[in-house]
Amino acid sequence: MPFAFLLAALAEVPDPRRAQGQRYSMSHLLLFSVLAVLTGATSYKKISAFIALQRERLNTVFGACFRRAPAVNTLRHLFLALGRDDLEAAFRCHARDLSAGDTASMPRTVALDGKTLRGSFDHLTDRKAVHVLSAFASDAALILAHQELGGAPDEIAAVPRLMAELGVTGVLFTADALHCQKDAFAQAAATGNALLVRVKDNQPTLHATLAGVCAAGCPFDSHETVDRRRHGRQEHRHVEVFDTAGLLDAPWQALVSCVARVSRLTYIKDTRTGLWATREEVGYYPCQVRHGAKVLGGAIRAHWGIENCAHYVRDVTLGEDASRIRTKPGMMARMRSIALNVLRANGVQNISLALYANAVSFDQLLALGAQ
Repeated sequence: MPFAFLLAALAEVPDPRRAQGQRYSMSHLLLFSVLAVLTGATSYKKISAFIALQRERLNTVFGACFRRAPAVNTLRHLFLALGRDDLEAAFRCHARDLSAGDTASMPRTVALDGKTLRGSFDHLTDRKAVHVLSAFASDAALILAHQELGGAPDEIAAVPRLMAELGVTGVLFTADALHCQKDAFAQAAATGNALLVRVKDNQPTLHATLAGVCAAGCPFDSHETVDRRRHGRQEHRHVEVFDTAGLLDAPWQALVSCVARVSRLTYIKDTRTGLWATREEVGYYPCQVRHGAKVLGGAIRAHWGIENCAHYVRDVTLGEDASRIRTKPGMMARMRSIALNVLRANGVQNISLALYANAVSFDQLLALGAQ
């Protein structure tokens, strides 16, 4: 059966409904919602329309017994009644199944970053938009977990918790400058992992110390890359890695093993004049374990995959920011994440084109379930 692993994971979600009057299997409703998102559905109404159009084929393929499509309110009430942690547990189980076969040659990297569901605000109840922290396997382009928060500042305390909940070891976590915190480094070490972050002005003393270490010392490894593939833009990156043993203050000395200095020289073409302007930038990235320049440079670049491969696609292609689901918007966000993981696990690069192909061909949609 297509999507057998996904259906099995969703079947573990406790059913919040009363036994009386249940007309629809909950696991099938959740699975069909994911399939609807894979065809471009962005709302409960569109999910219901998808099930109505494909009801007979869905019954045949998945053994469901839907006599008619569920009403929009039926779907809405189900999503509102579901336990957030229950659906998250099923999502993480399915994500682990998809990433189990990942055997990258470089150390596995997991990016931690938050995103605001901008359309989920509700002025009537004076409720701000929901903020979601995500863990993203950069090498496999898979979303591993979510954690809903009250806002971006709550990420500082949430990152150590999410590291522990993932239950992974030997992973190089990457995060932005907000998470250059001692607690985050300590939690990464306690779970058998490591943390790589950028230092900015939020840590002025540490930033000045690391800059001084790099200025006075000699790198034990370096790596240079040139990216000319982008239209009207070229980037030269020089990564140097320095030892920090005995050179940092006591609280940081036990947490940081090396620092990577990344020098970027970017040429940007002015299309009106044809001239190339230059921009230089230097960044400092402390790391908990001693790695070479190529590994750390790759991890730093891979961190931004969560912006390009996840956040941007969710907003532009899956319509997440435009969604006006205001009550428990994280439930629908998890449906999008499952759909996105299915596409990435099948090697899909152009998400927009894949959604169109799935909408046109039901067989094309079912073929994704072979993964």
